[in-house]
Amino acid sequence: MTHIIKPAIGILILGIIAALIFNSVQGQQGLPDKTFTDLDGNTHSLQDYKGKPLLVIFWATDCPACVQELPELKAIYKEYVPKGLEVISVALAHDKPEHLLAMRIEKQIPYTITWDQTGELANAFSNVRVTPTHFLYSAEGDVVMRKIGSVSKEMLSEKLSSMGL
Repeated sequence: MTHIIKPAIGILILGIIAALIFNSVQGQQGLPDKTFTDLDGNTHSLQDYKGKPLLVIFWATDCPACVQELPELKAIYKEYVPKGLEVISVALAHDKPEHLLAMRIEKQIPYTITWDQTGELANAFSNVRVTPTHFLYSAEGDVVMRKIGSVSKEMLSEKLSSMGL
């Protein structure tokens, strides 16, 4: 009997640990209650984005993976913004506004860009320190995906399709 109980307890413990890890990512807090100013000087509240799916991208102009994924993100923007998606790009504090403006023009970035000069947004989004980091929120403001590292159009399209877009 103990031969059955010990493995069963081990499997139960592993299951509980896996559930806790899964829930810590999937059950993260909803959309933070923060405001920010975009590169054009317009003030936004993240709460204003509730009611629409939202993709938030933490990035930097000196991040090769961030620059490399720009065509994928622009393709997502082009296809899914007409269907209701909103996209916000948050540059980390170490970046420079003049670099962000130059990159926006050079790469023709169509979505909202903000510079997180104080790190307040990075802290509000579970202390983001690695770029790129992506958060996809449902229209209700719940985290649907958190991805550290590059994304592809195919991967994001699957997630967005599963959300009804």
